[in-house]
Amino acid sequence: MKFLTIDTTTKVTALALAEAGSVVAEGFLHTRKTHSERLLPMLDQLLTAADWKLKELGFIGVVRGPGSFTGIRIGLATAQGMAQVLNLPLVGVLSLDALAWAGWGRSELIVPLLDARKHEWYTAAYRFDDMTQRPERVLPPQASAPAEWVLRLADMGERILFVGDAVTPYEDYLHQALGDRLVILPEYVRLPRGAYTVQAVWQKWLADPQGERVEPYYIRKSEAEVNWERKFGGKQDD
Repeated sequence: MKFLTIDTTTKVTALALAEAGSVVAEGFLHTRKTHSERLLPMLDQLLTAADWKLKELGFIGVVRGPGSFTGIRIGLATAQGMAQVLNLPLVGVLSLDALAWAGWGRSELIVPLLDARKHEWYTAAYRFDDMTQRPERVLPPQASAPAEWVLRLADMGERILFVGDAVTPYEDYLHQALGDRLVILPEYVRLPRGAYTVQAVWQKWLADPQGERVEPYYIRKSEAEVNWERKFGGKQDD
């Protein structure tokens, strides 16, 4: 079963082509260009390099959030459009669940940190399960202030492996707060990768190979929604 995965939830554009859970081709771009400029050219390059045709795909996997509101919409719109045209099932996974695969086989608590702006992180906590051979969620996805989240993690008394795009700007803070309990991987390993999404998507497909209606997962309201409710005192119409 051949499939494509798309992740545009952060500043990284991460794509992958995979077959039966094994990565065949992977694209990673972390530049100033927008996802709308990078996504389709990168996909075309991957298909050409792998000598694949879109009609060979069995389904499409997409990361549906949390993350950048604009990035989530671009990735979902692209995946949904392709799935509709090609008549393919669609599988959605969370960005935090996909990033947790960066800690495959590790003994530490695995904690993804994504920049949620407003001095918050999108985060969760995972532990690698030797029996299932995948990261299992320990604490649910949430938007949290750094001080509150680090204090909660510190109370667990474990060594902690951090991954995600918010690690670099907060690295000194994490060192000061956690000391020798802190484990940080090199940046090229801890940023979103197509290979991580492939694993998250493939595991979900194996559990339910039917596809689904994929909706964005924002965790919190967008700035536009907040401003609308502040101005008009109610929710926007769907």
